[in-house]
Amino acid sequence: MKNELLILLPAYNEDQNVEQMIDAWKEQEGMVKERYGLVLQIVVINDGSKDQTESICNRLSDKYDNFTLINHPKNKGLGQAIKTALLYAIKDRPNCRFACIMDCDNTQDPKYIKDMLKKIGAASSSLKADVVIASRYQKGAKVQGLSKIRLLTSEGAKYIYSAIIPVKKVRDYTCGYRLYTIDILRRVYKRFGQAFIEETGFTCMAELLYKLYLVGARFEEIPFVLRYDFKQGQSKMKVLKTAGNSIKLAFRLRRLKKG
Repeated sequence: MKNELLILLPAYNEDQNVEQMIDAWKEQEGMVKERYGLVLQIVVINDGSKDQTESICNRLSDKYDNFTLINHPKNKGLGQAIKTALLYAIKDRPNCRFACIMDCDNTQDPKYIKDMLKKIGAASSSLKADVVIASRYQKGAKVQGLSKIRLLTSEGAKYIYSAIIPVKKVRDYTCGYRLYTIDILRRVYKRFGQAFIEETGFTCMAELLYKLYLVGARFEEIPFVLRYDFKQGQSKMKVLKTAGNSIKLAFRLRRLKKG
């Protein structure tokens, strides 16, 4: 029986954030079990961190029996970390029903999993969606503590993707906080194989979203509050490079065929 909710946390130099993030997810463990009959499993993908992220996670794996650490010996980038995470869900967790990916820097609160599970229809026999996105562009959403240049980059990406590769019911193409059914992940992997994620940087989120759309994924969004003021440590995003890559990616994806 598929009864696992897999929490996948890509991490690069997050020793100031990772333990707080795991504790916040542990607070959701009872709710997901009681309301949805799901067993919480937490996985950190340590992408070659040079700080104490690995040692903290090793300690947490001794503390919690539902915590797993996957290590990249060297930094491979966000795209590869997410690819490793999703391949682990697809190939190594036969009881996985849902996989949730989010940032590991405390800017995104695990409490929104309640709204995401409700939106996807986790309590019913017939799911309402294949992917639920925690969106910055739904009514009630807020962004706090983000620089003007980062806000402008996010807004620009939204307009680029919605104009060039529009997806029904999607307004936030780039937020990494999403809930997926394992079935839709297996479907995108069946079509694209290892190429289901090819981008190495932050643009991998838009790439994955559009390829999920191409295999028939149904999308929904819920509003959330992005608390960038809670983040400890420096941002890893290279703003101008990401903006340029977003434009190139959108035109490349537009050439792919649905089906």
